Amino acid sequence: EIAWTLVPCLIVAGLFILTTKAMARADAPPDRDPDLVVIGHQWWWEARYPNGAVTANEIHIPAGRDIIIRLESADVIHDFWAPALGRKIDATPGHPVFVRIQADAPGVYHGACAEYCGTQHAWMRFEVVAETPADFDVWVTHHAAPADPPGSESATRGARLFRERTCVQCHAVRGTEPSAQVAPDLTHFASRKLIGGGVQPNTSGDLYVWLKYPQVMKPGCHMPSLRLTDDEAQDLAAYLEELP
Repeated sequence: EIAWTLVPCLIVAGLFILTTKAMARADAPPDRDPDLVVIGHQWWWEARYPNGAVTANEIHIPAGRDIIIRLESADVIHDFWAPALGRKIDATPGHPVFVRIQADAPGVYHGACAEYCGTQHAWMRFEVVAETPADFDVWVTHHAAPADPPGSESATRGARLFRERTCVQCHAVRGTEPSAQVAPDLTHFASRKLIGGGVQPNTSGDLYVWLKYPQVMKPGCHMPSLRLTDDEAQDLAAYLEELP
């Protein structure tokens, strides 16, 4: 009986030691400042880079490099997971954590929130876009720059609508005032492939529908209906499409 008790205890103790060592290696403290900060929101992902570049749901990284991400949550518990690039890890409000990812080759790697976080959890998706270091440097430099002023008459009217309606209470377009940070930064919105956290592609038609009927396209999202007329929605879409 002593042997039957002692042997299982030794096995469990051995497994505990191995698990502890594996956890320490997986969650090793970062040896440098993070390469970017990723913040989970209901229901979208924000990525902030040291040079001031900001994007949503499309996280750009240089291929072939070990990337340290500081992961945060703005509201509830989310879970950051890009299966092809590394482990998944929870983002808990008030408790930043660090995770390493690496893409060995350029490409687009799909990810999602892996922790149920509310109504639109299923549409809290993101893409990690791995680029050559040279292409990444171009991208991150461009996305740190402020927005260009609108060029067409329709986009100019849209910019005025953006300032006069409730858009500016949630969204930021760097180079204009005020600069809210509640919802996705739209400074370079036109360069993104997806809208609504991945719910639709970023096309003129889908953008128009999103502006007119956000609760139809993504029920429960935090973007309210602005009660735009058809012309107002077209002008606002024209303005966003001129933010490359």
